[in-house]
Amino acid sequence: GLFLNGLTSAEGLTLPREIGGWLSLDGLTSAEGLTLPREIRGYLSLDGLTSAEGLTLPEKVGGEVWLGRLPKTEREKLKSQRSDLKIAF
Repeated sequence: GLFLNGLTSAEGLTLPREIGGWLSLDGLTSAEGLTLPREIRGYLSLDGLTSAEGLTLPEKVGGEVWLGRLPKTEREKLKSQRSDLKIAF
């Protein structure tokens, strides 16, 4: 897995197409410039995001997707759009 919570911007970040474990990017407050891997076999933590604007979730996530700081309305919208994912609050 990758623990990159110290990043505050996704500018210049290139992630692999697939991650065999988890991915934690809790330092990001915006999804601007963020291109997530196509598949993450563990959990995905984006607990620092304050807006889902520009966020494209991976095709497949093996564990939960953590989006704790998103407003409830945005979390619910993502959950309804991507019922295949386990979106946690």
